[in-house]
Amino acid sequence: MVDETNGGSGVIGMEFPILYFIQGELAHFFGFHPWLGRFINVLLSTLGLAYFYALIVRFSGERIAFYATLLLGVSCYFMYSRKVMSDTAALAVYIMGLFYFFEALRFGRWKDVVLCFGLLSLGLLLKISVLPLSTTVVFAYLYFRDKPKKTWVLTLPLISVLPAFIWYFIWNPFLAKRYGNWYNLGGNFSDGVRLFFEQPFALLRHLIFHPFFSYLAFGLILFALYRAFRKQPDLSVRVAAPFFFLLFMAYALKSGEIFLTHEYYILPLVPVLAILGAYALKEFGKYAWILLSLIALESIANQSHDFRYNTKEAYKLQLEPIAQKHIPNNALVAINGNSNPLELYFLGRKGWNLSSEVMCDVQFIHKLKTLGCRYLILNRHAIPSEFEGLCIFQNQHYAIYKL
Repeated sequence: MVDETNGGSGVIGMEFPILYFIQGELAHFFGFHPWLGRFINVLLSTLGLAYFYALIVRFSGERIAFYATLLLGVSCYFMYSRKVMSDTAALAVYIMGLFYFFEALRFGRWKDVVLCFGLLSLGLLLKISVLPLSTTVVFAYLYFRDKPKKTWVLTLPLISVLPAFIWYFIWNPFLAKRYGNWYNLGGNFSDGVRLFFEQPFALLRHLIFHPFFSYLAFGLILFALYRAFRKQPDLSVRVAAPFFFLLFMAYALKSGEIFLTHEYYILPLVPVLAILGAYALKEFGKYAWILLSLIALESIANQSHDFRYNTKEAYKLQLEPIAQKHIPNNALVAINGNSNPLELYFLGRKGWNLSSEVMCDVQFIHKLKTLGCRYLILNRHAIPSEFEGLCIFQNQHYAIYKL
């Protein structure tokens, strides 16, 4: 359930909410603190890095695995691993599942089979955006074509898609229809193609800069691609890589505008780029550490803004004590949060998160009143003018009107 209820219950279909459930359960013991959600994601994401190393070292040796893990560790994965969101956790859990997939493929132990299916399924449930990584099955089939293996295990990554399919394409649309809250199924592919052609520079910047927040890293990836074409990698890589990029582009086209405006949508591509970069670093011999250090410095520096206290936004913390004093706990409210739910969350009340333009629509506000909305909270930074009506509180940041 979410606070942005539009007058209803707030039930909404989103990603599988196990991380938020765990956070809520821990809050019963420790009280509610933002660090709880961050801690869970940091723990899973860090564990994912360990499994990523263990997975890559099996095929490429210690040096490549170490370089790839460090590159992944300083990529955008670094920034999003400490947020209360499921993207890096989903990626980490899916990587764990891939590790046990290769264990099961080689030895056929039921422990590995169960862990493989459970973790791959959970990773997809947490965020279906990791689906392109399921093309690892193509790599596995070709890589082990002449090696001993348990062939039936190759079906596990495919079967593990079923729980996510049921959750995202049957259950969530049902919830949207039943409770009236929007669920994002993406757009159609033709709209995505048209959007990418209309904004080619936005797409290029997204693909060039955001995976590592580093132009040096992008140069390294270009060098890696050049070397790959020159050296002709194994058939398993030559076939699996196009499958992965086709599925990733299908996901990007389906996401459309959201893909261009949300940096973390690039995350499923980053482990593959990290492996490419690791192979390129190996070509630099003893100078690889110099280049890797420069990439790390550039990447972390470009993400440092996310680790600083945003003093310009700090005024929003005033909303909680203001609401406690002037608005009943069960009252429905509306605020011009302009699609960001942060202020509605700080209010601790349920209701509507409106754009500033809609907030100024008198007829729409009258409709909200008929739906049970009793208080309007005006962010005066977004709408400096005052409303007509009963103002029960006002300071330089906010004004509260009672309907």
